[in-house]
Amino acid sequence: MKTANSYFLLFLIVLWGAGIGRLSAQTPVSSKTSTTISSKTTGTIFGNIQMASNGKPLVGATINLIKIGSINNNAVKPASPTISSALNSTASSALNKAPNAVSNKMTDTTSSSATNDFGKTVSSDKRGSFIFDKVPFGIYRLKITNISFANLTIDSIGCRPEKDEVVLNDIQVKDSVSTLNEVVVYADKKLIEEKDGVLTYNVSESPISNGSSTSDLLKNIPLVAASSDGTITVKGKVPLILIDEKPTNLNAQQLADLLESLPASVIEKVEVMQTPPPEFATYDGAVINIVSKKGRTGLYQRYALSGGTRGEGNATSSINYKSARFSMNSNINVGQSKVFGDSWSQRQNIYKDSVSYFYNKSDFQNNNWRPNLRIQSEYTFDKKRSMELVYQGNSTFFDNVTHTQYTNLDSAFRIWKASNRTINYNGNSYNHGLNGTYQWKGNNKAEKLNIYTGINWGKNDNGKDFYQQYLLPNLLPSGLDSSQNQQFDNYSTSYYLNINYNKPLNDSAKKIFTTGVTFNESVYHNILNANFFNKIDNNFYTNDLLSNNFFFTQGIVTARVGLLFILKKGWRINAGEQAEYTIADFNFVKGNAVNANNDYWRLLPNITLRKQINSTLSSSFTLRETIRRPGIVELNPSIDFSDPYNVRFGNPFLKPSLTQNIDLNLSYNAPKFNINSSIGFNKVKEVFSSVRTLISTGRTQTTFQNISDQSEYTANFWSGVTVTRKFKFNVSAGFNYNQYGAAEKTLYRYVDGGSNYIGVNCTYIPNNLTSFESSNRYNNYANPQGKTRSNINMTLSAQRKLFNKKVVINFAAIDPLGLTKYFSYTAGSNFNINSYNASNTRNFRITISYQFNKTYLHKNKDNGLDKFSSKG
Repeated sequence: MKTANSYFLLFLIVLWGAGIGRLSAQTPVSSKTSTTISSKTTGTIFGNIQMASNGKPLVGATINLIKIGSINNNAVKPASPTISSALNSTASSALNKAPNAVSNKMTDTTSSSATNDFGKTVSSDKRGSFIFDKVPFGIYRLKITNISFANLTIDSIGCRPEKDEVVLNDIQVKDSVSTLNEVVVYADKKLIEEKDGVLTYNVSESPISNGSSTSDLLKNIPLVAASSDGTITVKGKVPLILIDEKPTNLNAQQLADLLESLPASVIEKVEVMQTPPPEFATYDGAVINIVSKKGRTGLYQRYALSGGTRGEGNATSSINYKSARFSMNSNINVGQSKVFGDSWSQRQNIYKDSVSYFYNKSDFQNNNWRPNLRIQSEYTFDKKRSMELVYQGNSTFFDNVTHTQYTNLDSAFRIWKASNRTINYNGNSYNHGLNGTYQWKGNNKAEKLNIYTGINWGKNDNGKDFYQQYLLPNLLPSGLDSSQNQQFDNYSTSYYLNINYNKPLNDSAKKIFTTGVTFNESVYHNILNANFFNKIDNNFYTNDLLSNNFFFTQGIVTARVGLLFILKKGWRINAGEQAEYTIADFNFVKGNAVNANNDYWRLLPNITLRKQINSTLSSSFTLRETIRRPGIVELNPSIDFSDPYNVRFGNPFLKPSLTQNIDLNLSYNAPKFNINSSIGFNKVKEVFSSVRTLISTGRTQTTFQNISDQSEYTANFWSGVTVTRKFKFNVSAGFNYNQYGAAEKTLYRYVDGGSNYIGVNCTYIPNNLTSFESSNRYNNYANPQGKTRSNINMTLSAQRKLFNKKVVINFAAIDPLGLTKYFSYTAGSNFNINSYNASNTRNFRITISYQFNKTYLHKNKDNGLDKFSSKG
């Protein structure tokens, strides 16, 4: 019945979208409304103009809009993919280097523009803004002129039914003295793009992002996968997460809380850097850069509410202001969620003279409430200097409960021991971060100095109450029970300073020297008080054997140098070397472990060769050494007894893993089809990995050890196809194969194995008011002692804009056909485990957002030109 209801609901979603499209096509357009756009024949083009020298608005510039082709005129295309780009000053500079191609393009389009039946001129207002309203659908050329500045032409602007509102933000014009006239070829943003080894997911183009968290969004991006515990990986490795090109400097749990609480609607795009930039070239995995929205000139406000059948809800407020020199973006989000699920595990214990079994089954319910605040401000002193300050704060309040039944069975599968255990978790955590950035640019744009520094501080309070009821073999209560509790107080503080400097060695900036230094120190203070309940006097007493109090400090200092060479025939070489020193120290005030410290330094080289073979085909080859440092989870020697049948502890003497990495990337990018592929080989030395063993008491214990060298083979690809202007899809897949040493295979029964995933993403935009997107993903993970596989995860989303696009309604169906399920198998030297877990990921969510901004048109009586002003 549930499956039938799910299919019926999906049918209604499709019918709803199709009905809206049909209704829009048949409904006549009122002179007072623009909500039925599919029958419209006109659109709007607007933007704002800035002086490139100082970023101030250019007032009184003359903007001329000329129609050069119809929307079906295939002859009007960008002259070359190398000069087809989004509008920015970098693109303008690139176009200036290809005057012949641009000139030819302009001649062709002018000579063939028999459809030139529209022309209009406006001037920019005091904010540098301009607007063209009621623009007939077609292909346009926009010319900007001012007596003191070089002329700028933006070519091939398409205004059409599915995109009747074209926004040209921050157009920069240069001094006429230093710059020739420039031409930019305008190109629409795709949902997913790839250039120079960077895969870009344009979040603002995705209806899935409305109402989702950043964590949910990342799982839908090609090359990115999520394991059963929610850990994000790229090519099988945990990536470094940046926000606006700056490291978050958070531990794993703090980062997970941030990504869960940060709404995807505040993000402009996500960049997946398969080959990290020089300052992060020694990081073990890829780099993901989350770029936040900066807003347009003026004051804009956006408010959104969402709720779903899973019991979650969100309220989001975004207020953005931007002027010539100053901008501020603030985002407040409050969300709550309920997650429940169940699991089971079957373990076979193998002894010399017997075999026994240990089974458990459990169910859980987690309730979370997450407020989040982010304030970002930027001030531009002049064309060379700017400064940015960011505050990021998020909290989590949780109240969780887990019920588990344990049964011990003999070799004949007869129960001889059993118990029920209930664990209540409740508490809260918070994390605050404050960072600042100073940027300086030289006369040569390639010369720049970037300094960023900051501090993060946070705390996690977690109280756990354990109640265990012992059962008879027939699973009836025996009358015996026990009660314990644990109180965790974990404090963390981190400081960091990064300095990066690029110096061109010649005027053409084809030889660049790059250098940088970093300092990062993290301090953790973990306090655990364990207590047991004494039934004689009904009091709790401290259990010192299970309690601990310790400080953990980790400091990292790096220094790097590098050279970038831009050669002829499309060659580019980037080479460098980085020295790193790390120190880790444990100091126990109380606990079941001794003080420990570990320090090491490494010298890590890297080189990348990139070749632009032709306008559509490019390749790159990377050879580098990277380092993976153990963190507090792997190093903490405190014994965790929260699971009585599997104890856990870290190893403070772990050595870092060093990887010799080879990657080859090949990319083909055409206007309607692209495919990007990579193959790689990693030789990992002194691998540290979790090892699970069965001990004599019948329990298992999990810890971390350095094992022998490991070989990794990777292959990944993603492809995007534009079937029509309205329908596009992307396919991505990846495979990682790990090969272990003979000693680990003998001692721990390690097995060579591969992980793989495949994802399919589709978008359909029938008109400018309605859009649909679907994302499907399958994951299969291998670990040294086993494998985990999931079912297919699915997200379907439909979005509709109303009331002149001020109101946006989004409906999302997450896993509508079933729950997310994981099946795992783990084998050790004397045991094997089959396990299963599932959670209620099925969710039908609706999100409603409203944006406060209006555009007014009025006439300038002095010169007869149309002008406009924007008001928040």
